[in-house]
Amino acid sequence: MWIRILFAAVLLVLDLGGPWPPNVSLVYAQKPEVAEIDAWLVRDLQMSSQFAVADKMGYFQAEGVKVNPRWYINGPELPSMWGAGNIHLATATATMVVPIAASGQAIYNIAPQSDIAGTQQVVLGKKGQEIVRTPKDLEKLKIGMPKGASLTMAIQAMAKDTGVDFSKIQFVNLAPPDAIIALAKGDVDAVALWAPWALNAVKQAGGKVYFTGNRSFIPGKEGQVDWLHVHAGVVASGDMLKKNPNTLKAVLRALEKATAKINSDREAVVKIVSAEMKIDEAATRDIMALNIYSMEMTDKIYRGMGEFVDFLYSLNRIPQKIAPEGMFYTRLLKEVDPKLVRWESKTEVK
Repeated sequence: MWIRILFAAVLLVLDLGGPWPPNVSLVYAQKPEVAEIDAWLVRDLQMSSQFAVADKMGYFQAEGVKVNPRWYINGPELPSMWGAGNIHLATATATMVVPIAASGQAIYNIAPQSDIAGTQQVVLGKKGQEIVRTPKDLEKLKIGMPKGASLTMAIQAMAKDTGVDFSKIQFVNLAPPDAIIALAKGDVDAVALWAPWALNAVKQAGGKVYFTGNRSFIPGKEGQVDWLHVHAGVVASGDMLKKNPNTLKAVLRALEKATAKINSDREAVVKIVSAEMKIDEAATRDIMALNIYSMEMTDKIYRGMGEFVDFLYSLNRIPQKIAPEGMFYTRLLKEVDPKLVRWESKTEVK
C-alpha cells in the first residue's frame, strides 16, 4: 500500500512542477559550459544593438554567462580576423559570412538580429531631383557609391521592376564621406549609401531619399518593396557550436529579451545604444527606426544569403559558389524558442 501512496505522491509532484530531480537535471543540462565568452561586435546600430542592450540590462548575467564585447569598427575586417582562429562568436552580415565560408572555414548564422535593408538608400541630390521625373531618368545620372557595395543589388532589382536599363546608369566609385561632398558640390547627381551616411546626404547635401532596400518613395510606386535581402545575424564557429551549445543558447535567450526590449521600449534603449555606439541620441533614434529588429529566422534570410553568394561570385570576391544553407545552423534557436524558426536548416556542424 505504501508503495502505491509514494508513487501517487511522485506523480503529484511532477504534475505540479515541483522540485524533482528530472527538473533539476533539465536545468543542469542547460547550464552554460563556460561562464565567460568574448563576442566580436561591429560598432554598428544595425548589427550589434541587441548585444549592447543585453549587456547593459544584465540579460547575459541573468542567463549565467558573462559576454565580453570586443568592439571593432569595420565589418569587412571580420574574414581576415576569423581566419586567425580566435573568434568564435560575432555579429555579421552575408557580405562577411560568405567569404569566410567560401574559404573553407566553419561559420554559421545561428540567429538573425535585424533586417537592415531600410538603412540602404539611394538619395537624389538637388540636381538629381530636377532631372528625375520617372525611374527611367536614372539612366541619365551619375551615382556616387563604393564599388561593389550591396546596394548594387537593390538598384538592379529596382531597375528590373521599373524598366530601367541598369547598364546605362553611370556609377562613380566614391567612399561614403567623399560621395556626400560630391553630392553637395553637384559632381554626382545621386548617391547610394547606408546609414548614417545616407542620413547625412539628406541633412548636409539637401538630398531626398528615392528608395531603400525595402521601401520605395518613387512617385506612383510608393510603399514596401523587396529589392534587397540583407540581414545582420549572430554567427558562431564550428568549435563553439560543438563544445558550448548551452552557452550559445544562454546568449540567444538574452538577445531575445533584448530584442523585445528594443521593440517595446525604444526610448530607453536609444540611450544605451547611443552611448555604446558613440552616436548622438537623435541619430541613433533615426537609424534604429529604419531597422526591423527581429530574431525570426525566415526563408527570406536564407534567400538573401544565396543572393549574396551570386553577387560576390560575380565580383570575383569568392573563388566558387557555395550552398547558402550550409552557412546556417538553426537547431539552437529552435530549442530556445521554436516560434522563431519559420525556416529550418538541416546543416550538420563541421
